[in-house]
Amino acid sequence: MPNDDYQNASRCSSDIPLPDEAQSFRQRAHLIDAAVREIADRGYDGATVASITTRAGLSRPAFYEQFASKEEALVHAYDVAIAFAAPRILEAMRSAGGWQNATASALAMYLAILDCDHAWALVCLQETSAAGEPVRRARDTLRAPIIEAFRRLSTGDVPGPVDGADVISALDAIAIDGLRHRPGQPLAVRQRELTQFVLAAISGGAAPGDVDLPPLPPRRRPERVEALIEQGEEVARTLELLVRAAAARRDGPTLWRVIVALQRRRAVGRPVDEALLRMALEGIRDAWFFGLPIDEGPGASGRE
Repeated sequence: MPNDDYQNASRCSSDIPLPDEAQSFRQRAHLIDAAVREIADRGYDGATVASITTRAGLSRPAFYEQFASKEEALVHAYDVAIAFAAPRILEAMRSAGGWQNATASALAMYLAILDCDHAWALVCLQETSAAGEPVRRARDTLRAPIIEAFRRLSTGDVPGPVDGADVISALDAIAIDGLRHRPGQPLAVRQRELTQFVLAAISGGAAPGDVDLPPLPPRRRPERVEALIEQGEEVARTLELLVRAAAARRDGPTLWRVIVALQRRRAVGRPVDEALLRMALEGIRDAWFFGLPIDEGPGASGRE
């Protein structure tokens, strides 16, 4: 989900030296994003390590420093999707009262996430059939907690049994059709239609004629890390909590912005909280990066 704050952090990073951990994170992000976009454009079989590295603007040795194969890069892409999407969908379900509201809220979040980036959405929904078993296991890991949440709904006031796997598979098929045949159209324009469809599938009959649709979640804007850092000691505890929470969530974009902001200060001789920087660098080793704009290599197409 690119935005101006992330873009500014990305631009300044090219002007300052960064620690090895941050450089490795950025390189991994470039390669995974390039792999996803190549697979979206060419299909899993058509994308090659050579085309991925060309798109990322990196070398084949750089690719193999990070991944053993194209398949492993795709597994990492699913890890990114799991870390980003699943908690948001589950939280949307938990925060709504009643099975209808929980279902409608989860669907609204699902559509908003898919609309963040249609290339990523298409690959995560469609390309598992062409990839190997590790990728299919990653897909199942993404679906499992959501299917379980649907199952738990069936023990409450849902009119009929809930087969979460079937509901999600049907939604995925509808989304793939929209992404393939109406590429310029946000999936969220079908929110009412899809909400009715899912409620009917869950209840085993006709859904209510008039469903109160929850608002689509806004695109998340990050905390203004630079502004907090400029305030110095007075917000030191706030920054520490921010970094700890981002590390716990594997939130690479926020950790990246902390690192870049602190490195920018160091580059001009200003004081830097070394403990905060080390905490961010330790957290970014295994972090996801979705939401951080990737400077794509030669011949790459831009984000939507």
